[in-house]
Amino acid sequence: MNNKNNRTLALASLLQTSTLVDQLASTGTCDNKSSEVSLKSIVANSTNIEEVFESPKDLSVGLRSLKTAFGKKQKSTQNIVFYSLALINLEKKLMKNQTFLSQITNEIEQIKQQDFFEISHSNSLARLAELYKTTLGKLNPRIMVNGNEAYLSNQRIANHIRALLLAGIRAASLWKSQGGKTWHLLFNKKQSLKLIERMDF
Repeated sequence: MNNKNNRTLALASLLQTSTLVDQLASTGTCDNKSSEVSLKSIVANSTNIEEVFESPKDLSVGLRSLKTAFGKKQKSTQNIVFYSLALINLEKKLMKNQTFLSQITNEIEQIKQQDFFEISHSNSLARLAELYKTTLGKLNPRIMVNGNEAYLSNQRIANHIRALLLAGIRAASLWKSQGGKTWHLLFNKKQSLKLIERMDF
C-alpha cells in the first residue's frame, strides 16, 4: 500500500476515535467493533498501518466520517473535526513532555504484559482513562467534549471516552509518522476523497 493510502488510513483512524467519542457523548453508545479496533491500536507496537489495522474495514467508521468531512456536509462532522484537530495539537504537546510520554509508554508496556487483558473490559477502560487523566488531561488546552450531560457524567461512559481519546493520540502519532501535516486537511481533500472511493470498507 502506498504512502498516500497509509496516510489516509491513519487519518481515518484519528477520525474514527473522534467519531466514537462523539457517539458516546451524544447517545451513550458507540460502534463496539470499531471501538475495540481503535483501543487495540494503543497497545500495537508497529507504526506500519497494515500491521496496526488488518484492513480498511477496520476503519469503516473513520473512513465514512472522513468522506463526510471532506465532502459538502461538513456541518454534521464539526465536533468530530474539532476533536481530531485538538488531538493532533495534544500529541505535539505530549512529544515535548518527556515525563508524561515516559509515564504513558511504561503503563502501556505493563498493560501489554497482562495475559488476561481485554482492551474493552470495564477495568481496562478505567485504567486507560486514569492514564489519560493523569497525563494528557493535564495539558492545556484540554479537550472539551460536547454532549448529553447524563452520558458525560456516567463514569463508565466517561472512562470509555477518555480511553478513546488516548487511542486518538496514538492515531495522531501514526498519522504524523506517515508524513501527515495539518495543511493536508485543508488542501488535499479531493485527492483523499479519490483514495477513499477506491477503498473497500
